[in-house]
Amino acid sequence: MRHPELDEFDYQWKNIPSPSIEYNQERARELLNFTRLPSSYFLGKKALDVGCGNGRYTFALQQLGASVESFDASAGAVEKCRRINPNAYVFDLRDLQPNRSYDFVLCWGVLHHTPNPRESFRKVASQVKPGGILHIMVYHVKTQRIYEEGRRLWKAMDLEEKKRYCEQMTNLYGGNLHGWFDALNPEFNFSFLPKQVKSWFEEEQFVDITHVKAYNINMRGIRK
Repeated sequence: MRHPELDEFDYQWKNIPSPSIEYNQERARELLNFTRLPSSYFLGKKALDVGCGNGRYTFALQQLGASVESFDASAGAVEKCRRINPNAYVFDLRDLQPNRSYDFVLCWGVLHHTPNPRESFRKVASQVKPGGILHIMVYHVKTQRIYEEGRRLWKAMDLEEKKRYCEQMTNLYGGNLHGWFDALNPEFNFSFLPKQVKSWFEEEQFVDITHVKAYNINMRGIRK
């Protein structure tokens, strides 16, 4: 079943450009920075980019030598991703079935936009093979106050009003139009504490759990 906010999500990926999502070597540097893994780790790995968006980190993984499968619930995002991964496909992560075949699974900024993030985490975790790595990012409760007013007003705005609001927020707080739209448009915007997310990893039999950075929750673990 298609969710109404996906229409605007498709619009976002097709019509709101940003330097932060362009396909260039900066994406690979970002990936290495937020995973804190050596570039040699990714060479020859089988990777899955869950909620790939336009494929900015699919591109990064490819540049680092991984073989990547990519999917997203947004047809507009997948259309973009197919420029660098022709086999990217439209799919809802909640429909994943256990398939422990991936060396590295990335789910960056996605789980907190699903109706049940804990269950979504279980679905994503089920794709990691023993010895493989799952790396996620979800919202930290301490980072979300800046967005609360915009999310309250969002549904009453038309598209042009939403774009103007995002421009205002960019001028006030920095970032870019694409990033603000991406943060305000989803229906669900859950946030967590690191200890909650660490418990998810533990419950799904991951070890060597690493909280890489504190702003938002950037965490990875190794499947037993």
